[in-house]
Amino acid sequence: MKQTLLQMTQDILSSMSSDEVNSISDNAESLQVATIIRTKYNDIINRLGLPDHDQFIQLNPSLNPSSPVLMTLPSGISEIKWIKYFDSNTLDGNTATDFSHDLNIDITSSQNSDSNAPPGYLYVTILPNDEFIDMVQGFNPKNTNTATYSFYDASNNYPGTYTLYYKTNQQPVYCTVISNFYVLFDGYDNTQDSTLQSSKTMVCGRVIPPFQMVDTFIPDLSEDLFPLLFNEAKSLAWQELKQQQHPLAMREVERYWSIIQKTKAVVNRPSYFDELPGFGRKRGYYGYRGGFWGYPENKRGGLY
Repeated sequence: MKQTLLQMTQDILSSMSSDEVNSISDNAESLQVATIIRTKYNDIINRLGLPDHDQFIQLNPSLNPSSPVLMTLPSGISEIKWIKYFDSNTLDGNTATDFSHDLNIDITSSQNSDSNAPPGYLYVTILPNDEFIDMVQGFNPKNTNTATYSFYDASNNYPGTYTLYYKTNQQPVYCTVISNFYVLFDGYDNTQDSTLQSSKTMVCGRVIPPFQMVDTFIPDLSEDLFPLLFNEAKSLAWQELKQQQHPLAMREVERYWSIIQKTKAVVNRPSYFDELPGFGRKRGYYGYRGGFWGYPENKRGGLY
């Protein structure tokens, strides 16, 4: 069952035979316990990488025509899984759908059918920094479809300005992430927009839910993780505030960690058979690929 920050603080204080409180700010000890709960909450979030916190987000645009291919990440994003950009140009030959099998070749095409590609989201491949820079530096600035911009980065107190190239007549195909904040793309279509648009980005990312130090705050965790959070905080509170260990809380922490590693995802869980060592055998249609359990893809990107 989910609990508020105040309820967990009260329960931990009660286990230590401390004074009763009506708010986490009633005394120094209650505030210390609430801070410990926040610390263990952040530990769990960072350690587990919970699927609960994966969601679609949009990048922030530069809105600067002199650097149209520069975008930034919103705050509170810990990881990016993939990026797509909406291709609204139906004349560029790109298509958002690609059927690789089970096509009915007996269907006769209509004489009035539209051969233009439909608009839709297309993948933008995320490259390592060095590969991306090598690629864009290979663009010829003398070509009419190539332009330059100045990229300024002052991260970690090392400011610098760099001249980069980009294409002006194409859907973005590649990008890279600098300083876990800047997203640089290899081009944009100037027939559609003056800069890359936030509304056209679709990013699958992992967010970091903020922790609020207020009585009524309920941590952004599923119900099955609350016992882990409570016992982690309880064990640490006993060690820091009472200079003692709480054996029962420590055993509960170990038990919950062993369970949650297997059950943290609602879908795409591996079966017990698939968790066994492979020893060279084929796993059939269901196997481990790219950090996720699922069906393997064929060479064309479709599912077998």
